[in-house]
Amino acid sequence: MATSRSLQSNSCMTDDELMEFIVLILQNLADLTNWYMDGKISESSISAISAALSAQVQALEAKLTFLKSFIPFAKLRGTVDIPAFLLAHFEVVALNAARLSYMRSFWEDEELHNPEFCSMIYEQQQKITPIDFQVYEIYVEVLRATRSSKSLHDRMTDKQILNNFNDSLISCLWEQLCCSSSFVDSMKDEMRILYAGLRFLRSILREQQEKMDEKYKKIGALLCEAGIIICSPSLNRVKEGEISFSESTEALDCYDMLANTNIHIKHFKDQISGSSIIESLPSFHSLRAPEVSKTSSRMISKGKMPMAHEVMVGLDDEAEKVIERLVSGSKQVEIVPIVGMAGLGKTTLARKVYNDSLVICNFQIRLWCTVSQEFNVKSLLLQIMCSDGEQSRMDDEFQNLDEHTLLEKLYKKLKENRYLVVFDDVWDIKVWNELGISFPDDKKGSRIIFTSRSSNVASQVEYGGKPHNLRPLSEKESFELLLKKVFGKEDCPQALCGIAMKIAKKCRGLPLALLVVAGVLATIEHDILVWEEFAESLTSTKVSGTDQCKKSLELSYEHLPYHLRACLLYFSAFRENEKIGAKNLMRLWIAEGFVEKIEGKRSEVIAEEYLMDLIGRNLVMVSKSRSIGGVKTCYIHDLIFEFCKGEAKEKKFLQVLRGYDELSTFNEPPNLPRLSIWSSGEDFIKSKLFCPHLDTLLLYNATPGFDKFKLLNISFLFCIYKHLKVLNLEGINLRLKELPTEVESLLCLRYLALAAWSMEFIPPSIAKLSHLETFCLDSTAVVSLPDSIWNMKKLKHIRVSRGCFIPFSSNDHIIENLSTLPNLDTLSHLHLYLDQEGENISRRIPNVRRLKIFNRGRPKGVCCNMSRLECLESLTWRGDYFSGLREQVELSFPMNLKKLCLSCVGLPCRKMSLIEQLPNLEVLKLREQSMEGQKWELMEGGFPKLRVLTLECVVIVEWIETDSDSDDYFLCLQQLKLIKISNLEVMPACLGCISTLETINMSFCGDGVKSLVWEIEEAQKYNGNENLKVVYG
Repeated sequence: MATSRSLQSNSCMTDDELMEFIVLILQNLADLTNWYMDGKISESSISAISAALSAQVQALEAKLTFLKSFIPFAKLRGTVDIPAFLLAHFEVVALNAARLSYMRSFWEDEELHNPEFCSMIYEQQQKITPIDFQVYEIYVEVLRATRSSKSLHDRMTDKQILNNFNDSLISCLWEQLCCSSSFVDSMKDEMRILYAGLRFLRSILREQQEKMDEKYKKIGALLCEAGIIICSPSLNRVKEGEISFSESTEALDCYDMLANTNIHIKHFKDQISGSSIIESLPSFHSLRAPEVSKTSSRMISKGKMPMAHEVMVGLDDEAEKVIERLVSGSKQVEIVPIVGMAGLGKTTLARKVYNDSLVICNFQIRLWCTVSQEFNVKSLLLQIMCSDGEQSRMDDEFQNLDEHTLLEKLYKKLKENRYLVVFDDVWDIKVWNELGISFPDDKKGSRIIFTSRSSNVASQVEYGGKPHNLRPLSEKESFELLLKKVFGKEDCPQALCGIAMKIAKKCRGLPLALLVVAGVLATIEHDILVWEEFAESLTSTKVSGTDQCKKSLELSYEHLPYHLRACLLYFSAFRENEKIGAKNLMRLWIAEGFVEKIEGKRSEVIAEEYLMDLIGRNLVMVSKSRSIGGVKTCYIHDLIFEFCKGEAKEKKFLQVLRGYDELSTFNEPPNLPRLSIWSSGEDFIKSKLFCPHLDTLLLYNATPGFDKFKLLNISFLFCIYKHLKVLNLEGINLRLKELPTEVESLLCLRYLALAAWSMEFIPPSIAKLSHLETFCLDSTAVVSLPDSIWNMKKLKHIRVSRGCFIPFSSNDHIIENLSTLPNLDTLSHLHLYLDQEGENISRRIPNVRRLKIFNRGRPKGVCCNMSRLECLESLTWRGDYFSGLREQVELSFPMNLKKLCLSCVGLPCRKMSLIEQLPNLEVLKLREQSMEGQKWELMEGGFPKLRVLTLECVVIVEWIETDSDSDDYFLCLQQLKLIKISNLEVMPACLGCISTLETINMSFCGDGVKSLVWEIEEAQKYNGNENLKVVYG
């Protein structure tokens, strides 16, 4: 064991040599960590390594990093000779770290979990720890001896020395804050203030500014003060639990020093707060032309003012569809809504249609008014009455009339005429409720156009028609509009065409964004270099930050009810353009408390109504729908995303941090409830983020995929963020076999999502999370859930990707002893035996609506009696096909079942009637080995509500009806999907005459099957269904 005397007598390196040696060892330790993090250790060794090697390596790295930063800082502050005792200690730490790295090279991966190896690691650490407190005293002595900065290097080197030492102090203070339970509340508060102050100094040291010498000297003095406190032996003894804070006079003295240091840092901050040194985190940037003073031989022409007149490009097909609805169809009055998100060109399309020659000829009267969010009924009536051009000015007669009289005059004007009236920019139905009485229905084919951001507006009125959803511009149309707005009737120089296309693509088909960008391009030099620079700097953040875009988006946002504002802003937590799972999103909304609680109505139903409302307002787009109905994935446009991100930050609703620069300088502002972090694992750990008051922490990998963000230990998260309601770690890969027991400290947690590919066990202590509603785990292993999970009465959703099982106690066969989860809505991939165990499970989850199970199988067969699950709507059942004879299968499904997916069940074809007679079944997916037998004979009257049928890898040869003359089969079938079907020789003749059939999708099917489908297609045409789509994959 190293002692003080042996250290003093055995230091054999100079400080410069020691520094070089430390740098080398740190690199070796980094290689060792990377070797582990890159997955070069077998999964079986993970638990031992994470408990021993990882922790010890991190501790050694922290010590060495501090030592490496301390010596240059002490010299910069005027220390000529580093005490021999300190140098000797540094040498011991470095040598032991070197031994650890050296030992690793002689151990095989599978031996790393060997107790002998772990014991050797522990011994190396014990050679350092006993003298730590002596070393702290030397640190303090050295720091107190320094008085002024003495620059030994150039300015940049001095700055780096200060930055390195500050980073080390932040790391040490972060460790103390993580153990802050040892300190009284007042001390904790001052430590947090110091932590924020040091991170502020870090942001100053990042700036590239001139005349910083005096500020560097001041920063050096402040770091000295902070170092004396952080290295205080008494404070570290309190942290280690050796002494009580209140019983230590030295620790109490530290409190006074700490408070004074915080005052000094605040004074320094105040002194420079008016200078250009302080820069806030990125917010909206103005979109302006690049500042290029040079001229170039590549210049094509000078810039000019953008085109002022309205330009309509593309959308001819859209206009034709609207015109068709205006001039044909019913003679009854009809409202034709043109809907779409802000800036999509609704008004432009309406004006194009309004001025079309065919429309002009078809209608005797055409009128127009612009409504907007706030409207005055009389003003609207005056707009309408005077919009036909007959009134060159607003007559005094009209001006002096009241609303009632104007309504009468409008009615008389329109009576017995075929009219077209455009209501532009309608926000809700109130305007129609006020004016609708003035629009007579004389059965003359009159039409009314609404342009609106909401798809729901017209559905609420008597004459409301199906909304015409305006699509974004194609890339070609975007390119054409951009060029017309920039160059007018002139041609775009050939040299700029490629760059212009690149710029147009970035606008993602939104005319408003194209117009904003064109306004800049038209005023800058038409030079290749200038345009390339502009294209590289163009982001949706810049476009959304312009007044034109921001005002347009603010209108949509301000018109939202408060509960929907929170739901919309939450999209900023995700990646730009990300297709977000709707169910996951709604569960997050519920956990966050955005969804109102209504007696007798499930929160999930209310959350879905919220989502559909946002979709109806064209703020959220559907990217994929569910086969059973509803939204599967959704997203928001780039401009709305950037608006939400800025608004969320401004309102202190949620902040997004991306990369080390933002992470390392971020300080938790007061009352910030939510943080979304996009980072690498290394940057996240290195940043030493400390935000203990957060309600929500969402952690994602900076780049798609889990490979680049792995964490060996998340216990520190549970120590710091004890007030969390939402913790989402699905974007990273935790290399853990078991969830740490410290999770029990998150007593407020409602939502927990993890990704840990090798995780196999969840500790019983998770039951202490009595408020937990959603638990999600992505693991490649089958996970053992504790029996205590039955005590978590608020649990609604359990999703384990590979599957989970719950050990049963000896009392589980006694029905009276069974605990239940009365609120459980979703249980995904539960492994169980479908016998008495299955019966017990079904009793414990009486209200489950979505269930995925894997039957582990037993030779005696399968008993699947789920009829008692009266709320069950969706069931996915994967069996163990080789576990027994399928003639022994006994099935009983609940009558409310809407979706059923079967695979590896081996259900005899003759028993398919059990499924066919389910009265509410809408979606059926029969996958590999789901059926056994070659002939499936459909039951007459079966599948009364089935809309979607998928057959994948089934081996039936004959698929026929019981009575070929009956038409009582598949009364509602819309989609038939055939995947990898090769043996089928006969298909039901009824498929050729089902009027509801819309699509038949085939993938990897044999030629015989394709011939059968062709016959069905011909029969459908013969029976008048020309719209059947047959898709060959």
